[in-house]
Amino acid sequence: MRKLILAGLLAAVVPGAAQADRQPPKRLLAMSPDAFQAATTLQDDPLEYHATLSTRKAHREGWGLFRLDGHDNHLRATVDKRTGATKYEVRTKVRYYGTQRAYRSAHFVTPAGLQAAPLTLQLDAQDPCATNDNNNNFNCALTKTIAFELDEAAVRAIAAQYQTDRQQTWAFKLKDENGADIRTAIVPAEAAGLLRAVDDYRASRPVQVAAPGGHHNMSLMTVTDGG
Repeated sequence: MRKLILAGLLAAVVPGAAQADRQPPKRLLAMSPDAFQAATTLQDDPLEYHATLSTRKAHREGWGLFRLDGHDNHLRATVDKRTGATKYEVRTKVRYYGTQRAYRSAHFVTPAGLQAAPLTLQLDAQDPCATNDNNNNFNCALTKTIAFELDEAAVRAIAAQYQTDRQQTWAFKLKDENGADIRTAIVPAEAAGLLRAVDDYRASRPVQVAAPGGHHNMSLMTVTDGG
C-alpha cells in the first residue's frame, strides 16, 4: 500500500512522464549482432510443430520504484518445423501510470514507406491495481504486453541498417485510441542477431513431412533468406 501511495504521488509530481519517448539503453546500442545471436534463446519441443527464438534474454527488464514508465522491447521468431516458414514479431512490455490504455496498431517505416500493422497481442498483467475506479484516484502502475508482426523482408531491412561505427535505432509507434501513443525503438544489431540464429536453426533442422497415416518422415530443411 505504501508503494502504491508513493507511486501515485510521484506520478502527480511528474505529469506526462508516461508520454516520454524511450530509446534503447546504451548497453543495447553497443551490442553486436554476434552478441544478440548468443543471447537468443530457443524453445524447441519435439512434440510441437513450431520452434520459438527470442532475444528477450538480451534485455534486462527492471523498472525501479522511481521509474514512472518503461518500454522493454524484444524480437521473437516462430519457425514452422514442417515448412521452415517463419513469423516475426516485435514484442513490447509497457509500464505506465493511470487508467487502462487500449492500443490498436503499430506504425513503422520499411523500404516500402510508412506502414501500419494491427496488434497480434495485447495482454494486461495481473497488476495489484487494475483500474482507477476504486482506489481513491491514485494512479497505479499498470503493465501490458503488446506485439505486432513484421515480414522477413522488413526484419532483414532493419538488420541491414547495422553499422559497427554508428549507434542506430529502428523506431516504431504504438497507437492508443485516446492519444497516449508510445514511440520507442529496437536496434538493428538485434534484428541481425535474431536472423543469424533463425538461419542457423533452419539450416540445421530437418523438416517434418507428413506421411500417410498421420506419421511424419524427416527431410532436410532448405530455406532461402526470404523465408
